[in-house]
Amino acid sequence: MASTGRARDPNGRGADLKLFVRDVRDRQGRKRPITLKSWSTIQDIKNLLQKSLHVPSSAQLLYFGPLMTSGVELPNHWTVQDAGIHRSGETILLDIKGAGERSASITSLQSSAVSDVCVSSSMIDSTPKSLRHIVQQARRGFNLGLKPELVMDGSGGTYFLHDARKIKVAVFKPADEEPYAENNPRGYVKQGANIGSLRDGIDPGEACLREVAAYMLDHKSFTGVPMTTLAEARHPAFNMNGSMLKLSEGGASVGAHSLMGQHASPTKQTQKKVGSFQEFVKVECTMDDMSPSKISVDEVHKIAILDIRIMNADRNSANLLCRRRPDDSIELVPIDHGYSLRTVCDVSWMDWCWLDWPQLKQPLSEESRKYVLDLDIEAEARLLKEQLNIPAKAIDYFRASSKLLQAGVRAGLSLYDIAIMCCRNDNAGEIPSKLEVLTDMAYELANATQNTRYHHSAASNALAEQLSPGGGSLLTRPHSRDVSSSRIL
Repeated sequence: MASTGRARDPNGRGADLKLFVRDVRDRQGRKRPITLKSWSTIQDIKNLLQKSLHVPSSAQLLYFGPLMTSGVELPNHWTVQDAGIHRSGETILLDIKGAGERSASITSLQSSAVSDVCVSSSMIDSTPKSLRHIVQQARRGFNLGLKPELVMDGSGGTYFLHDARKIKVAVFKPADEEPYAENNPRGYVKQGANIGSLRDGIDPGEACLREVAAYMLDHKSFTGVPMTTLAEARHPAFNMNGSMLKLSEGGASVGAHSLMGQHASPTKQTQKKVGSFQEFVKVECTMDDMSPSKISVDEVHKIAILDIRIMNADRNSANLLCRRRPDDSIELVPIDHGYSLRTVCDVSWMDWCWLDWPQLKQPLSEESRKYVLDLDIEAEARLLKEQLNIPAKAIDYFRASSKLLQAGVRAGLSLYDIAIMCCRNDNAGEIPSKLEVLTDMAYELANATQNTRYHHSAASNALAEQLSPGGGSLLTRPHSRDVSSSRIL
């Protein structure tokens, strides 16, 4: 049973878990600490909150991490371990039924509307006013009967949303329509008990969180990631239960007619979806249609800085949009960051289209250098954990790549020098990068200190030696080898 006390089991069994509960409608983001046993149920937590908040347990909705992106609350009979909580420090999200239902709030779907869209209540404080206005525009489009427009390319469900004038204003990517999620419209459907994925380190339904994270990490719009937030939407045109799948795409294995044990019913009310909501950016073309020679050094550098920080595994020329400025120069607008911040670090040279562009070997401008060195990586790591519950291992890789970027800039290395330390450079992309070697060493030393083989200071000194420009190892300027030409040969 959950409790507010900190007493331990006298026999040493069932260590307490110290968790936090945050009301998603609390604008100050305050957290309430609770202590409970690992076998405590969700109902136990609700009973505890009922005593302290005086809110009936029947009016409480509890969510944890990526589960919130599915729009499904934690069942009362689940234990905290069933919910994926195995250690202290995690944050459970609390929503209260009926809060804000008197008006058509920007953070709640209208109960009487078949079609609607709103900002997820947990993200309202992180959503710019201008983006909230775009959500309202899309809502008015829904009210006028304008259907979401499924984008023809891509591996997941991506929809253009329109305003009342039928103009595209937003791009919505539902979590449950990502590749191998339950309602993917492209044929990437789960087969049996196997959980598929187009890239390791991202579970189906979590890519939308990375889209939001990329925007949140783009401080002062340095890189120009379009405004992005989490949103909830409901519309009959969204893919549900295989409604858009052909037989050859696996349509027979999903839906109410399936023999695979699906839960859906054809008579069930239109369900809400949670996903990333991004402003639509009107551009001239993509880098598929533009020569890199037309792009300035600073434009290339800003993209490389972002991709190195979040270890983006899907930076191809099609997701670099090109927008012409009034002075006729080209601005790059990066999109599609769903395969970033993964729990693996296997980014290859082929994942970064800009790696062999000549601008990358040019020195950083003073503005870019200052931007990198002023980054507060630990604050960003806390933001990723508290706001989006990004997995700890993914945050470890983010912290490592970001600190390597800062150390390389301090050492006077070019972004090219830094990038080839972060990605695999052999033709097949199979040999671990220097960053992978470093992080593996860090995990090994951390485990060694826990087993008392080494003192923790020895581990710290070893890693510091790797990051020292004069240490003769990781930050030594690479030999003059043209990586791009060696691949061609």
